[in-house]
Amino acid sequence: MRVFSCLCLLLCFDLAEASVDAVPPAVKTFLQGYCLQCHDADTAEADIVLSSEGIDWTVRSVQDHWERVLKALDEGRMPPAEADQPEAAERTAVRDWIHNTLLQKTEPGGTIPRRLSRAEYLATIKSVFGLQDFQLPAGFPADRKLHGFNNLAEGMLLSPPLLEAYAETATLVADALLPPPRKDLQSVVMKAEPKDLVISYSSALLTEGALRLGMKCDPIQRSCTWPGRIEIRASGEYRIRIDLSQFRPRDPDQAMQVRVLARDVSSSDGVSHRTLRVLQELEVTSETPQQFEFIAELYTGQTVVVHYANAPLDSDSGDREQLKQFFVERNREQPRYLDAWDAMLSSAKGQGFRGGLGWERVKQQLADEQLPVIDEKQQQALLKKIAGNTVLHAETVVFDVFENGPALQIHGLSVAGPLRLIDGPQELQQQRIRKRLLGDGQQLEAILRRVLTAAFGRPVSAETLQAYVGIYQQHAATGRTADEALHLVIRSALISPRFLYRCLPDHAADDWDLAARLSYFLTGGPPDGRLLAKAESGTLSDTEVLRKQAERLLPLQPDSAMIVQFTEQWLSTDQLADIMPDPMFKFTEKDGVAAKLEVEHFFAEILRENRPLTDFIDPDFTWTSKRLAERVYGLSEGYDAKQKDANRIQRVTLQRGGRVGGLLGQSAVMLTTANGVDTQPVLRGVWVLENILGDPPPPPPQAVPPITPDTTAASSPRDLLQKHTSDTACAACHRRIDPPGLLLENFDPVGRWRDRWPGSDQPIDSSVVMPDGTPLSSVVELRSWLVQNIDRFGCCLSEKLLTWATGRVLNFSERQEVAEIVRRNLEHRGGMRDLLLALIDSKTFRAR
Repeated sequence: MRVFSCLCLLLCFDLAEASVDAVPPAVKTFLQGYCLQCHDADTAEADIVLSSEGIDWTVRSVQDHWERVLKALDEGRMPPAEADQPEAAERTAVRDWIHNTLLQKTEPGGTIPRRLSRAEYLATIKSVFGLQDFQLPAGFPADRKLHGFNNLAEGMLLSPPLLEAYAETATLVADALLPPPRKDLQSVVMKAEPKDLVISYSSALLTEGALRLGMKCDPIQRSCTWPGRIEIRASGEYRIRIDLSQFRPRDPDQAMQVRVLARDVSSSDGVSHRTLRVLQELEVTSETPQQFEFIAELYTGQTVVVHYANAPLDSDSGDREQLKQFFVERNREQPRYLDAWDAMLSSAKGQGFRGGLGWERVKQQLADEQLPVIDEKQQQALLKKIAGNTVLHAETVVFDVFENGPALQIHGLSVAGPLRLIDGPQELQQQRIRKRLLGDGQQLEAILRRVLTAAFGRPVSAETLQAYVGIYQQHAATGRTADEALHLVIRSALISPRFLYRCLPDHAADDWDLAARLSYFLTGGPPDGRLLAKAESGTLSDTEVLRKQAERLLPLQPDSAMIVQFTEQWLSTDQLADIMPDPMFKFTEKDGVAAKLEVEHFFAEILRENRPLTDFIDPDFTWTSKRLAERVYGLSEGYDAKQKDANRIQRVTLQRGGRVGGLLGQSAVMLTTANGVDTQPVLRGVWVLENILGDPPPPPPQAVPPITPDTTAASSPRDLLQKHTSDTACAACHRRIDPPGLLLENFDPVGRWRDRWPGSDQPIDSSVVMPDGTPLSSVVELRSWLVQNIDRFGCCLSEKLLTWATGRVLNFSERQEVAEIVRRNLEHRGGMRDLLLALIDSKTFRAR
């Protein structure tokens, strides 16, 4: 509790007295003559309240209101066309006063103490303490989104459940670094009957009181079994007993080779048996149960795996000949075997025949006295077909093995121990981490200084160090061991605001803060040693040094933390997992995964290759899967159509100026701006304004009731939107929202092109007039218009990047700096990498 009380002190701010500036007489006259009739405290049209008496520019909402006034003046929207209009000189004078005052009153900076996001918190624990496999406890609270991002300081509240999660996580980390001394555990016997053994896919069959295995392929989930409830609690030596027998061996004189393996319970069931540690190799020679007993080393978190090493079936693609030979031998033993398989495959088209269902159908064919006989040529064709998909056919024919042999039978197994404790990989790793973190034989203060510096990402003051020395000494004075006292110190450090927060007001902004901002922005985690060294030398703030460090840390791969996390929040692709397209679209879960991946690959290439900003809108390439290329985008060239894995992402060549390619048309974007059943032009329009044009509409005014206009006569989405624009309460915003939304109506909810509105014979009419007066008739023309106005997209993207980096919504002066950076980038024909590096060197990025 004492540590958390420090948090409250560190997060407090002095409340400055209100600073009200007088309004110049000429501006006061302008406001009274043209603005206050609609925007005084009584009317507050569009929720904007202006004053001609005095303005407190320190209030963010006041700044926002005057920015909206400035924008309305620039666009000629205010005063309204039907109202009296000022002279051009009057308008210009007021416009310049607002612009210059905002520029003067909004200095770069202003991020309040910024808590680490959930992802940043986990990445920091892994990096600082070397716990690469560490995971947060179940139920760890998710972050709250604000302005589209989950790492903005304003939205990162510290709730009681989160405090509890931090305390629990701190204990788990401390346990991993300083586990309690292992005591001699009482030896226990863990038993598993056949029914307790795992069966996945067609790997095994429980029958007649035994579990039968019949394949030897990879991965283990297709050929092996293991006890579902046996997990080793401590690394040591264990006595393993297993009862095995042969089931209908082809050659009674040939032993069945069995390998008992060890695997981590937490590992994937898709692991190869070839990568697992062999505990013992056994030979089963009897059709009655044989008991095997041996002693082997098992490590914490492991269990035992049983593998039938010389099974008759192997479905690995590299062993097609062995599978074909199995069928040939079966046909020799039962001459109608291939005939039955051929008839089954012919009759099962479109019905599926995998596993036991397929084998039952084969047996039905074998029982048919009218079963057609196929000639040798047809047999060879059948064998080729079987070898063409070894997994599918082996997982069916293995049920023949389960029924007719030869199969391995498991009658039970047990694991007893530990007979003796040993140091396994987990214990050895803990020892290495402990040595790296704590060192050997050093004084307490030296140990704590190193631990706290690593945790806080900056050197600790003498006062802070002594506070933690005091925690250690007080705990040790109660009779606790040195490790127990250090355990408390680590727990205390991990719930300290110095670990959980950045931008704390307890010190002046310096190179350590800059190092943290750069690292969390580009890597999603804390600074590495090279970056910290630059901070310690005081040279990181130098433009050239900062640029070189930024270039070193640039995320250039599609799975980079920054690319994944930024794109999924900027473009809302993190919602894809929760969207279930209607089955009529035949859009699978794997298609959804591919749609998200194509965005990440697309962004990564533009950054990696320093491509121009226009490539976000109208590129000559994209990344997608074969399935999406053909079924969603309707492509017939530019990609590898022979790719066997239809869901694998690949680079696709496009022609510029088409309707496919770029952010406006990617399946992921179309999915997140629809509801899985039908499209929503308003939602898509708002999305374009917010994420492409950087001109989000204000929230609906409070005076507008939460009802829609009369739309009963609407016969198409266009008619529905026209009803909105004819309603005076909706018109102002919908004239901006609706055009980009309508231009995307040719894309259905998953991104396929369509020419007619669903359930209607009406052709889709996507012709609109943009707010600047430009007429557009298609998404192709929208892309062309955006390329011509690429500065608007450039500013939008840059503001999103800096919002993500700084943890604050940019103010007026910061947006002016961004606009100048984008202007220079376009003037010098720069690319995305150039733009990102320029943003990192900006006052906005550097300012706390």
